[in-house]
Amino acid sequence: MKEFLLALLLLPLPAYAAAPCGDFARPAAELAALVAEKPAGLEKVFDKSLFAYISAEKLALTLYELRRDNGAVTQRVFVSSDNACSAHFLFETDRGYRVPVAMTLNPDTGRLSGVFFGVPYRKDLTLEAVRRELAALPGRASLLALRLGEKPEALEALNENEPFASASAFKLYVLGALLEAGTPWDKVYRLRAEDRSLPSGKLRGWPEGSPLTMHTLAALMISESDNTATDALISALGRRRLESSLPALGHAKPHLLRPFLRTSEMFRLKADGERAVKYLNLPAEERYGFLDDLRAAPLTSEGLRHTPFVIDRLEWLISPADLCRVMDYFLRKDSRQALEILALNPGLNLPPGKFLYAGYKGGGEPGVLAMAWLLKAADSRWYCLAAAWNDEQRNLEEKKFFGIMQGALNALGDRK
Repeated sequence: MKEFLLALLLLPLPAYAAAPCGDFARPAAELAALVAEKPAGLEKVFDKSLFAYISAEKLALTLYELRRDNGAVTQRVFVSSDNACSAHFLFETDRGYRVPVAMTLNPDTGRLSGVFFGVPYRKDLTLEAVRRELAALPGRASLLALRLGEKPEALEALNENEPFASASAFKLYVLGALLEAGTPWDKVYRLRAEDRSLPSGKLRGWPEGSPLTMHTLAALMISESDNTATDALISALGRRRLESSLPALGHAKPHLLRPFLRTSEMFRLKADGERAVKYLNLPAEERYGFLDDLRAAPLTSEGLRHTPFVIDRLEWLISPADLCRVMDYFLRKDSRQALEILALNPGLNLPPGKFLYAGYKGGGEPGVLAMAWLLKAADSRWYCLAAAWNDEQRNLEEKKFFGIMQGALNALGDRK
């Protein structure tokens, strides 16, 4: 239900006019040297404007942690330049990691005014190694790397048919249900008070009655994982109608998503253990009436849990194979609008030049992480990459999972 942060550090990357900033070799070398056990001399490398957003102490800590977790930078590989004063690099380390780096220079001072460190990943990771690393994680993990087409081919798989708690990845089914219903993208829906949910997302603060098109709601739901936009779409479609579309969207066990919960309902249920137990002990058909009455329950962030809570039963249960079938549905449906919406947020850094298209949706909550991509490789072949990690006992190491999946993207992009 939340959209997780996929970067180690995000600082402002201003777009300067086409003033000549010169070669990026020097600032890249200076930044690489600061990835050290004791970063020093930051004021000689970074523009003073940057320290309005982050203290020198916190920036030094980030650089130290990058060195501690991934090793010293041994090579700097130039990738691309967006304009005269920004560039992308890959920093390679002595432990075999690659760190995507984006940087911006202030043309007046020649110092770094912005920097972005992407998720580090092992540069030599194969899909087979990805499967092994996921299998070694505590709790349960899954993976499916699938070449799509008339005869789909699994390139690597782990527990791919088992249902996993998938958090906001369920929103793919809301987008698919819009297509199945033939809902016009320009149809206007007026935001209702009962659609308001908790973050992530910004629509919860918009006035009641705000007019929003289906396209706007869907774009916010996928790109920002806006929970209020999601609940508004479920209201617009109708819960039962959405549920009836699940088989067409490829979910192998639709009963696991019935009733199809709104995010606000999930928050309310998880905030009260006694209420959750009552709901789970009801027969399936009686749960609908329970949810109608649930609207009167308070919805506040104070009730949010910070540790896993019955994620094996009170969640959106979806397998990697289900995720790949719904991604294949979008490919076969060939809706320009849906594919554009899926591509708004690629989730992780795409390996340069490896993919012509990337559609993505992921999700996470305590004990739950899930990620799914629809990918068109440089050779025009289509793939799905999906994975999930659940642990009912403890919170997850997000960076570890993201690093493995960044390696999986790179490995899939390198396939011949």
